Parts: sequence; structure tokens; C-alpha cells
Amino acid sequence: MSELQVQVRRYLEAYNSKSVFQARNARMTDISLQEMKFDCDGQQHTIPFDPPMKSLSEARERVVQMDKEALQILGRSDITIDKYIPPTVKLGHLYNFTQCLLSYLILPSASNWQPGSLLYDSLWYRVPNFAGFVAQFGWWIVFAFMIPIHLFEAGIIGRRLRKKHGLTPLDGVWWAWTASCFVEGFTAIWRLDSLVAQKQEEKDAKKH
Repeated sequence: MSELQVQVRRYLEAYNSKSVFQARNARMTDISLQEMKFDCDGQQHTIPFDPPMKSLSEARERVVQMDKEALQILGRSDITIDKYIPPTVKLGHLYNFTQCLLSYLILPSASNWQPGSLLYDSLWYRVPNFAGFVAQFGWWIVFAFMIPIHLFEAGIIGRRLRKKHGLTPLDGVWWAWTASCFVEGFTAIWRLDSLVAQKQEEKDAKKH
């Protein structure tokens, strides 16, 4: 998703009261001294310049200013999130992701912790009391603690991506971050924070 496409979305959301879903496939079709024209799923929309421009040479400055105002109207960041950073970039994040995923897969099934299973006969036979405890309460740990907590964290990152960065559940990047956060929790939020900080530094460097 290009920066221009993101800006077009913002224009229609801020100035034409379109939802983030309605503006998703919008594109600019024309620009004149009086207005900008857009196509949004076959529907034509216009956003007037107030006041009208005297020359098209003003266009760049005017649309940049309108985009800044759109950001303020929407309460949105000017940082575009156009990629997902996997947990493999940091060893600690990969470890956390792996442990959480294995917990989802292994803890709920009591048979994994009982004699006769491959895991028990290979590992857990050394700690039978621990294995017995997990066999009895493992499902409860996952469904009463892990899933509610990770759903809450995934909700936070999903809402942040939608409200602050204009992504929707129709965008693959939104799903990548949200699903990853559901699995691993807070480390996904940390990586998103790092990506935003990196992009902000890049923007600041271009200003100098």
C-alpha cells in the first residue's frame, strides 16, 4: 500500500465522512483548481479546495496541508504500517512466540501429560507430579488465562492499527499483527512500537 493510497483514504474519511472500510479502495482520478475527484468502488466523490487554487503549482503544498489537517481530524498517526515484523527478528521474541504456541497446542490435552503419550514417556515421566497437575489444570490455564489475556492484547493492537494507522481487517498486514499478538502477546506490541519508532526516525531524518 503506497503512501499516496493511504493519503487518499484519509481525505475521504476526514472530508467526506467515509468509513475506513468504504475508503479502502479509493483512488484519485482528477485534480483541478477547485477540487479533487475520487473514485471509490464505482462511486464518484469530490473534495473542494477552500479557497480554490490560483494555479496547479499550489497543488502539492495544498494537498500536504490538507493531509495534515485530515490526520488531526481523524486523530491518526502519519506513520504508515505497510509490513509485518515476525518474531524471528529477536531471539527473545521467537522464544516467547514458540512457548506460547506450544502451550496452546499441548496444555489443553490431558493425554499429552499421561503415561503412554510420547511426551510423557520421553520427558514428563521424570516429573510425574508436575505432569499430573498439568493434565488436570492445563486446559484451565489456557482457556481461563492465556486466551482472555491474549485476546485483550490482540484487541489493543488491532484497534491501534485501525484507529492510528488506518488499517482494517480487510488488510493482510492487520491480520498478521493481530494474529501474531494473539499467539505471543506483548512482544508483538513491542515490535510494532519499534517499527513505528524506526519509521518516525526516517521521517525526521528526511526533514533535515
